[in-house]
Amino acid sequence: MPRTSEKPLTAPRRVDSSGNPPKIRSRFLFYAVLWVSAAVGFVLMAVSAAASARFPGDLWVSRHLQQIHSGAFDKAVSLPEALADLPLVLAIWVPSVVLLWLLRYRWEARLLAVAPCGWVVNRIVKELVMRPRPPHELVRIRETPADPSFPSGHVITAVLILGFLLYVVTILIKQRVLRSILQLACLYGIIFSGIARIYHGAHWLSAVYGAALLGALILAIIVAIHRWLVANLDGPEQP
Repeated sequence: MPRTSEKPLTAPRRVDSSGNPPKIRSRFLFYAVLWVSAAVGFVLMAVSAAASARFPGDLWVSRHLQQIHSGAFDKAVSLPEALADLPLVLAIWVPSVVLLWLLRYRWEARLLAVAPCGWVVNRIVKELVMRPRPPHELVRIRETPADPSFPSGHVITAVLILGFLLYVVTILIKQRVLRSILQLACLYGIIFSGIARIYHGAHWLSAVYGAALLGALILAIIVAIHRWLVANLDGPEQP
């Protein structure tokens, strides 16, 4: 009797009631719990900031940073600080949106275009918390903004724009050297914009950390939306 070629029987892929494999569902639940925990942590931090002009360690960090007297360090922190504020932030944001659109990465361009809307959330939190800026009696002040301190607007702008660009660079650019250079540039802008705000006396460390946390929460939503769009719709068009 000749041998017949039959495909081996395989067990059907297990899915839950929503049609998703259990592994994907458990991963979603893990990240959802992580996000909610971070959001609760931010709310508690904002409530504490409303009740206290500064947190333990804020003054120590500010004074030790301001003990650095170096022209090179001042330039290193001043550049990303300027790029995280109007009008120079437009020199990064607008060309990046246009470039992604021209390269036919349309979902990425759209999401980057709306990412700075998270600044509105930051502004609402500022008005609710109403925390004063560091006083000149305690730290050296380079500028005296009129708006409240917590959370930092410069930092959340850097996190939202440069953070999303960091994500886009990581998933889209295949050339390792170019990808690494752009990743380091994004990280430099995010980290040093926060250091600059403390160094120049505009914020306490807690205001910088609070802005970074709020920005990360908003950025996580944007990234989740992007991943859902790519997985469930037509995905990014390749150039």
